[in-house]
Amino acid sequence: MVHAFVPHHLIDLAEYLKVKEFSDKNYDLQCINRTIINRAYLSTYLHAEEWIIHNGTHYDIRDYSERDVGYHTAICIALNKLNKPHISEIYEDFIQLRVDADYDIVTIITREDAQKALDLASQIQNALQ
Repeated sequence: MVHAFVPHHLIDLAEYLKVKEFSDKNYDLQCINRTIINRAYLSTYLHAEEWIIHNGTHYDIRDYSERDVGYHTAICIALNKLNKPHISEIYEDFIQLRVDADYDIVTIITREDAQKALDLASQIQNALQ
């Protein structure tokens, strides 16, 4: 699959943001933590999608589902069908963390949440080599 950018560079950006010291005086740390999660998730989504396409029988990940589902859920269904149920479970946790970071504007997203996203990304991407 051809992308307008290198998906792995997103995880590199997320890791850079995690190790850089930002002052809460000059930066909104919620935005930084949420960006780390979002970029780590998108990198992992694209990695998983590409792995599924190259290792499965369908070109569209939603073809693994018998019902109309979104692409994020379709990743989990495809991973299960391609004998990766443990990775599917980890991916489901990552989906929830990403939803919290992107859409739950009242929940405080911590540095620990950002680190968890990087850990989940690493687990999933390493398992899908």
